[in-house]
Amino acid sequence: VKGTGTANQCPTIDGGVDGFPFKAGKYNLKKFCLEPTSFTVKAEGVSKNSAPEFQKTKLMTRLTYTLDEIEGPLEVSSDGTIKFEEKDGIDYAAVTVQLPGGERVPFLFTVKQLVATGTPGKFGGSFLVPSYRGSSFLDPKGRGGPKGPWW
Repeated sequence: VKGTGTANQCPTIDGGVDGFPFKAGKYNLKKFCLEPTSFTVKAEGVSKNSAPEFQKTKLMTRLTYTLDEIEGPLEVSSDGTIKFEEKDGIDYAAVTVQLPGGERVPFLFTVKQLVATGTPGKFGGSFLVPSYRGSSFLDPKGRGGPKGPWW
């Protein structure tokens, strides 16, 4: 893999199918990999007093945004719905993206403690993704640095 530029890519199977039926029961999902193709950030609208909206971004982080080796229990109900709970793996990555206006937004791309439900074609769950960098990264000249005693 060294020198090929593919270390950050999830494996793919050419000629596969988009979906297949699961039999009801309990499974253990292992070596699950997530590789995002784009990031959107909910930010203030372009015009004054407009509602926040999701904006397309430019990825600033290089080659370290894939989540891999994720594992956890997967339950399939008799009606075809599924439930997945993330238990282990490389389940977070520090990512920085840039909004169209130039503002950089750091965050953790994560599925840590995810509990996702739905159908095999579409399932998900919600969770909070905190920022991982402080004001000195976003303002390298230190204009918004911490205040108070240095000790």
